[in-house]
Amino acid sequence: MIRRNRIEISVKGLILAVVVIIALILSAIALYMVTKAKGTINDGNTQYSELMSDYSEISATLYDGLYVSGEKVRDVIDKMTMSDVISVTVSTKLNQKAATAGGTTYAGAGHESSAYDMTALTKRTAGSMTSPYDARNCSPADDDYINPSATFVGKVYKNQNGMVVNITFSQQ
Repeated sequence: MIRRNRIEISVKGLILAVVVIIALILSAIALYMVTKAKGTINDGNTQYSELMSDYSEISATLYDGLYVSGEKVRDVIDKMTMSDVISVTVSTKLNQKAATAGGTTYAGAGHESSAYDMTALTKRTAGSMTSPYDARNCSPADDDYINPSATFVGKVYKNQNGMVVNITFSQQ
């Protein structure tokens, strides 16, 4: 009986040692997987940030060569001038013939003038929710009046870094 008891103790000891080794191996595998997953998650976050950056530019670049109505041009002015990055230049048939040939540029309140802005620069009032075009209250007789049913073609301008800085709409 004593012999049998000693054998049982040594078998139990071996089983315990095997269980500890298996637990250590599983822990090492888990740590390895966590480390690899962390890198993958970081890569995924980077890709997501790049995708969101590209998406914000897609909303501007889609107007390149696109024919839109004057109503849509007004919407683009309102939307794009919420930020100070992208300015919108509108060239109507009347202001093409007038002294402001080239059009009027609408921009955000903190917009810094650039080479893409035309001579007449109209900025959104700081903190205002009113579009800079709507704030002017243009009448149909004004050179800068955007006829809602007129057709405009868009052109997108980018800076040296490839960032969209201006969208120009010319009345057809």
